[in-house]
Amino acid sequence: MDVLNFVKMHGAGNDFILIDDRGERIPEERKGELVRRLCVRRFSVGADGVLFVCRSERCDVRMRVFNADGSEAEMSGNGIRCFARYVYERGIVRRRRFDVETLGGVITPEVLEDGAVRVFMGRPSFQMLNEDFHVEGYGHFKLTALSIGNPHAVLIVRSFDEVDVAGLGRAIECHKAFPNRTNVNFVVIDGENEISVRTYERGVGETLSCGTGSTASALTLAKLHLVDTRRPILVHTQGGDLTVEVLGDAENGAYLTGPAEEVFEGRIKLGRLLHEHALRFA
Repeated sequence: MDVLNFVKMHGAGNDFILIDDRGERIPEERKGELVRRLCVRRFSVGADGVLFVCRSERCDVRMRVFNADGSEAEMSGNGIRCFARYVYERGIVRRRRFDVETLGGVITPEVLEDGAVRVFMGRPSFQMLNEDFHVEGYGHFKLTALSIGNPHAVLIVRSFDEVDVAGLGRAIECHKAFPNRTNVNFVVIDGENEISVRTYERGVGETLSCGTGSTASALTLAKLHLVDTRRPILVHTQGGDLTVEVLGDAENGAYLTGPAEEVFEGRIKLGRLLHEHALRFA
């Protein structure tokens, strides 16, 4: 029976299963199915997504990100931190600062001495900035749409109590304005350079934290001149705190710093997981 080795990690409560696939043992056409089965909570390992460690021809290593529904994502801010600590501590890369190939571009994380990871998240591309946006059944909202390796919508709200995060998040994720779907972030301004963010992630649902979502939210507030970019922005998520450093104008991008914690290592029998022998390694 085929056995899969994995590591479970989380970045501020956003949890991932990490699999070393440099040997390309997992058939490409079965990755989505494997991810869906692994991410089911209570009946399997359970996670918000799966990160595959892959070989790269142009960087030190390549990261592939799969959402819990089996779809592949461009990038993950919390995921890249977990990925970085995993490959550094296992000697897959030897330097604390290195280049990672992703579908969202080349990302350069740095593993800090305390185990946290700081990563330049790239420069954003804004498609909408605080524009009136109608959602059937929910009404009109001011919405910002941008890409930071992956797509995000940002809505500033007075309180989370006044918004249906799951319902509205799902409606915006699948809105016709976003043919490839989008991540949706609800932002409360708590004080000077201090915000709270709840994110409804594309292909997952609401998660305890979203690194790219926290970065996209901070960049949006910087673009609207609602934060002081001369100082770091403290982002509270349900799973923990992250720090975003916006570089001058929001157009210059931002650094994200936060925790990356290993939870456990494990092995799972694929036959038992899949209830059949359809998925076998090469």
